[in-house]
Amino acid sequence: MLDKRSEDQIQRAYDRQKKGRTKGFLVLLVVYILMIGIVSLFSGNPIPHKETLLFFSIWDYGWIYTYPYLVVLCGVVGLAFSLIWIYYIILRDLIKIDEIVLQQCDVEMYLETMRYGVSYGKKLKFRGFQKLLFMLLQQRLSTALISNAKLEECRQFLTEEWIGKKNSSLYKLAIMNLDLVEAYYHLDTDKYNSLFQKAAPAFKKHKLFVAEQMFLEQKYEQTAAFLGTYKGKNPYNEVQRQYLLGECFDKTGNKQMAEECMRHVSTHGNTMPCKKKAQEWILSNIPKRIESSITN
Repeated sequence: MLDKRSEDQIQRAYDRQKKGRTKGFLVLLVVYILMIGIVSLFSGNPIPHKETLLFFSIWDYGWIYTYPYLVVLCGVVGLAFSLIWIYYIILRDLIKIDEIVLQQCDVEMYLETMRYGVSYGKKLKFRGFQKLLFMLLQQRLSTALISNAKLEECRQFLTEEWIGKKNSSLYKLAIMNLDLVEAYYHLDTDKYNSLFQKAAPAFKKHKLFVAEQMFLEQKYEQTAAFLGTYKGKNPYNEVQRQYLLGECFDKTGNKQMAEECMRHVSTHGNTMPCKKKAQEWILSNIPKRIESSITN
C-alpha cells in the first residue's frame, strides 16, 4: 500500500510543472535581458541613437543592427538556460522519488509509487510540462517492473499501455533495457550480445551490463575480477553487484567468498528479488548448524 508521503511527492511534482511553460518563459526572458546587458557593456548602446562626435551629430544604429547574430546568440543562451532550469526541477523531484529504490532498495514500494504516478497523470489534462514528467514516470514504471522481475507485465505495458510516441528515444531506451534483461534472464548469450552491440552508449557504459555479458559467456573469473574493480554508486547497485559477484564465486567453487556476497545481498536487499535468491543459496550451501541463524 502506497503511503501518503509518496502520493504527495507525486502530486507536488505534477503541480510544479503545471505552470512550467510560463516559468520557463520568464527564465528565458530574464537571461535574455541579462545577456543583452552584458553584451552592451562591451559593444555599447544596443538600439539606434544619435551620438555627438567633434560637434557633429551622427546616427549610430546600435549593435543590434550592426551585429544581429549577437541578438540570436543571446536568445539561444536564454533558451538553453530555460530548458536546463526546467529539466533540473523535474529531475530534482524524480531523484527524491528514486531514493526509494536507490537508497532503500525497496523495489516494491518504488513500483507502487510509479504505478500511482502514471495513473495519476492519466487523469490530468496536461498543462505546462506535466506531459514531460508523465513520460519520464512511464519510463520509470517500466524500470520498476523490471526491478521486481515482472518482465511479462513490463512487456505488456510497453507494447499496449504506453502513452506517447513509440519512436522516441525514451521509449527505445525502455525497450532496450527490457530486451537486455530478458535475454540475460533466459541465458540467451547470442541475443544479449547482439542487443548489446547496438545498444545506446548509456548501456555500454553501465558496468553491470558489461559484467552480465561476460557472465553469460561463462567468463566467471574475468567477471569476478571486473566486478572487484568498482563498487556500486548507491546501495541498490551495490546489492546487484554483490549478487552477480557471488554467482561468479559460486561458479568457480569459491564458496566462502560467495557466501560473503550472498550475506550482503540478504542483509541489504530489502524487497529486491535477488534477496530471496541469496537467502535460498545460503540455506542450501552453508552447514546445517547455522541455518537457524539465517532464518531468524
